[in-house]
Parts: sequence; structure tokens; C-alpha cells
Amino acid sequence: MNNQFKKKIKVGLIIDEFFGGANTAFGGYGFLARRLIAKYLPNDEFQVDVLLGKGKKYFLAEEYNVDDIKAYRLPKKRWFAKKWLKKQNYDLYLSIELTFNYILENETDRNKKLILWIQDPRPQYEWDEISTVKIFPETNYYDQKIYDLVHQLYVEKRVKFISQANFLNQKAVDLYKLDSSTPIELFHNPIEIDDDFELLNHPKKNMIIFLGRIESVKRGWLFCEIARKMPEYEFYMLGQTFRESDKNSLIMSQYENIKNLHFVGHVDGIEKENFLKDAKILVNTSIHEALPISFLEALSYGTLLVSNRNPENLTKKFGYFVGDVLGDGFEKIDNYILGIQQLLQDEMKREFLAQEAVNYVKSNHNINDFTVNMRKLIKNELNIN
Repeated sequence: MNNQFKKKIKVGLIIDEFFGGANTAFGGYGFLARRLIAKYLPNDEFQVDVLLGKGKKYFLAEEYNVDDIKAYRLPKKRWFAKKWLKKQNYDLYLSIELTFNYILENETDRNKKLILWIQDPRPQYEWDEISTVKIFPETNYYDQKIYDLVHQLYVEKRVKFISQANFLNQKAVDLYKLDSSTPIELFHNPIEIDDDFELLNHPKKNMIIFLGRIESVKRGWLFCEIARKMPEYEFYMLGQTFRESDKNSLIMSQYENIKNLHFVGHVDGIEKENFLKDAKILVNTSIHEALPISFLEALSYGTLLVSNRNPENLTKKFGYFVGDVLGDGFEKIDNYILGIQQLLQDEMKREFLAQEAVNYVKSNHNINDFTVNMRKLIKNELNIN
């Protein structure tokens, strides 16, 4: 049959944020959904719709058009949500972790499968660690109903697990109560790689950046304290508050008069790329991370890492691992400073690690591998040759 008459494979992408699209938050999951999956997965064979959960209208779905992708919030009344999903008739669902259960609870076809992309599973012991932050506690969104739903789908053999990083797999096993032998396929997160960027031809500046939402779990105040103690370098905080904005802004306001600390706000596109190209170091102070896309983006431009998180050993390989830092973290500020100094005082080593970082990302996190492998995976789950 001619391709133009073939029915497209319809994928329902379940996500609660779409990187600002449809009035959602700017976060890592949303970035992956909007700038990577929804941008590169669709083609003549595949259609991707974004499913943002429950809307405010009782009987009608709310429809948005974001970057030529349709995004929906479902009717608030469950009977109409079920009817709407039946009409849409998605072939398969893809979720980035799973942060709400409204879509899958209202899907009446018990043969529909879910590909669950493990990104940042948080069993209770992870929340116990996060809760050691006292200056401004993170809101705990642990939701046993969601995890029980995933477990039920697993029992019914309706879920395929893939993981962005192997070190996350045990956490997923614990969170969703899976058998230890459950197959979980490694599936690297992709990033857009600038193949025209040549590290050797782009002199970096003595710039140090923070990239991410300004919220409790990120502990941005530590980045500010580091800047205060290192006036010889320029520090740029890239990101904005979203959830609990007033409380986060109040904490950050204490640091506004530090001369070498610049609050840039949310950055995107070329502006963000330029910061990543120019900076020598990305500092990450989060009490909790999986493998953030910001790490991969930084490494793709030869920007090294200083962090208390060491996902897949990347911080040790391409930067300086501070070690575990619990609580508010003020007592460990000098450890971050030591890491920055070691990387910046040995220019030959920094340049070598920077080039190794670029090579690593190009080999493991490129868009082409992602699109080929994801389309193949979806077809396999649907038994399509």
C-alpha cells in the first residue's frame, strides 16, 4: 500500500509539563517531551499527541497547538474522558516516568500498552533524603496510587520499561514492586548536538553556570554562596522559579548584591547555547538528581561538571565529584570551591576532559539513534514489522 494512504501509528505521550507549552512548567521532563520526543519522533508513519491530564472543562477536552503538535487536557468528567480516549484510539502510550494516572485509568481498552521511560523514580528512601533540606522543604509528591497502577499494568504484561540510565533501574524495581529480573532496556536520553561547534576553536571564558529551575531540591543558594567566596570568577544563574515562586524568590533575593553573580532568568535556544559554549564549568548543587539533561547539554559543549551527584559516573569522568551533600549544604561549600579550583587551575587537563566529554555525548546521546531506536521499539510493542 502507498505510504500516503497508510494509517499513522498514534502515540499518546503522557506528561504533566510541556516546557512552557499549554501554560505548563519549564522542567527536564517537559524539555524532553517538547524539544526532543515531540519534535523528532513524528514522521510519515508516526503521530504524537501530548496528553497533559485532566482539564477544567467537565465535558470537553481542551486542545492546544504547540510547535505544530496537538496537546490535550481531558474532560474533567470521567465518562467523557473515557469516551474521548476511545474516539482517539491511541495505538500505544509513552510516558516520561508517570506523574499522574488520569489517562491510563480512563483507557478502557485493556490491550493498550504503555512504554514507561524511567527518568527519575523516587521510592520513599529518596524522599527521606530530600527531606533533610530544612531551609525550604521540597513538596513531597509521592503517590502510591500511581505506582500501584504501574504495578498492575506490569502484572497484566501491558508495560515495557526502558531507562535513561542503568543506575536508576533498582529504584524503579523498588518503586513499582517489580521482580528483580524484570527486563529494563537502556535507552539514552537524546539531546540536540551542535555538530558545527568545534571546542578547539572556541576559547572558553572563566564563567561558571547554574542551569535549572530555582526550587528547593536544586538548592540554588549554595551556588550563590560559592559565587560570594570566589569573586575572581563570573557566576551565572540560568533559570527561574515556577512552583512556590514567592518562597524561592525570597531566598534568592538575599544574594542580589553579589557583584560577580548574575541572575539571568529562564534561557532557551541560542542564548542558552551561548552560555554553555562559553562556560568552563556547570555547577549542580541539587540534593537529588537522576541524570539531568543539563549535564548532557553542558558536556556536549565541553563544559565540565562540579556536583554532589554522580549519575553514571559522569561527574567523576568529566569534572569533580564533591561527594554526598545532605541537608541545606552550607557546611560543604568549600568542597565545591575546591573542585572548581582544581579544574580551572589545570588548563591542559580541563581541555582534555572537555574534548572527551564532547566525544562521549556525540557517541551516546545523539538524535538519530533515538529516533531510529524509539520507532523500532514502538513497532515491536505493536507487533508491526
